[in-house]
Amino acid sequence: MSDDFIGRIANKNIEDLETSNLFLFPPKLSDIDDLDASHFLMMANSERIRTTNVMGSIGYKDERLFIGSRFDVDNDYFFYYMLKKVLNMNVINTEVNMEHQSSFLELLIPLFPKLLNNAMKKGLYKEYKVQHHNDTNVKGTIDFKRHLKKNVPFLGNIAYNTREFSYENHVIHLIRYTIEFIKRRKSLRKVLYMNDITKENIHVIEENSTHFASIHLAKTIHLNIRRPVRHGYYFEYQALQRLCIAILRAESNYFKKNTNDEIYGILFDGAWLFEEYVNTLIDDRFIHPQNTKGIGRHYLFNAANGLIYPDFISKDTLNRKIADTKYKPINNIRGRDYLQIIAYMHRFEADEGYFIYPFQENMNKTGENSLSLLSGVKHTNIREPNIMVVKSGIAIPSQEKDFNAFERAMYEEEIKLKNRIIQ
Repeated sequence: MSDDFIGRIANKNIEDLETSNLFLFPPKLSDIDDLDASHFLMMANSERIRTTNVMGSIGYKDERLFIGSRFDVDNDYFFYYMLKKVLNMNVINTEVNMEHQSSFLELLIPLFPKLLNNAMKKGLYKEYKVQHHNDTNVKGTIDFKRHLKKNVPFLGNIAYNTREFSYENHVIHLIRYTIEFIKRRKSLRKVLYMNDITKENIHVIEENSTHFASIHLAKTIHLNIRRPVRHGYYFEYQALQRLCIAILRAESNYFKKNTNDEIYGILFDGAWLFEEYVNTLIDDRFIHPQNTKGIGRHYLFNAANGLIYPDFISKDTLNRKIADTKYKPINNIRGRDYLQIIAYMHRFEADEGYFIYPFQENMNKTGENSLSLLSGVKHTNIREPNIMVVKSGIAIPSQEKDFNAFERAMYEEEIKLKNRIIQ
């Protein structure tokens, strides 16, 4: 990396780096605990460069930097594996290495179905649109200028305008352009047909965007950049709109040609990605509150004080368990982490709490460490009943030759983890 590139991204917080050409996932920083505007993408001094929890690909001019998972060894398998599990990304290559990828589309396009389906839960995006009429059934505001132009001499018609909700708008047209673009890419278009929900939502978009080609693609992109979705009800469309712009602008080396002074790319919050990955393993036995969506909120105190979102709360109320994911090594789980999980356990009357974290298979043989809560300041005996906090790791394979072998090894490790915390 050149000094110019390092200077652009090192020691800069995420808020400073965010541009219309840098796609962040999850999309809204203010809703993410682990990746907020005060976090850095990269820390650098005169001796070394250190990355944080952020993963993905970022570029500036002709240079690109790929940041993988700190728990991968000489490959990007774990990063891609989490993307596949969480975002249903289709990973078919036996050798996965982002450093050899030619464009950002391999990461951008697989996100499209998830964001489309999330947005469509709110229904089709609609906006008021002025409709021009010229007939005898006057319902809106008379357009005198147009009336004089069209209806002299007077033959009975009146020129008038109405404001009506319309699905034929710049956002729906942008989504339609993106669908058509993905369809033309043989290696990636299968993401549009992976499940019935996605196929149905695409059909609805196509049915309601019959005039999308009447406005040129470049004008559609420019209009969406100038008029981002701001209505709170359609919040999910904000992320979808930005993704569609990123996909359509990533083609033909757009970034290298037209963003000489801007950072571009796609970044994932590693802590969020790992938490959502764990949810795919234990969602049948655990409730997963989500602060990013305001789902499953709880309070420590009465009168709705002390808002909390434990990562996972077991559905078993008789033998309640709390689980918290930590995207960091076992030795870095300490201090405030302990205080947080003990508070959650006390609030939900749980005798067992788990820290779930990843570790490199060749660095740790057990991946588990159990701690018992003491009874009080004047006592050193263990409380009765025994209140346990368990650091329970999932081993990340490091010797596999290709992604398929890595997947099989991960499945075995996942079974071990579930057997430890689901009993």
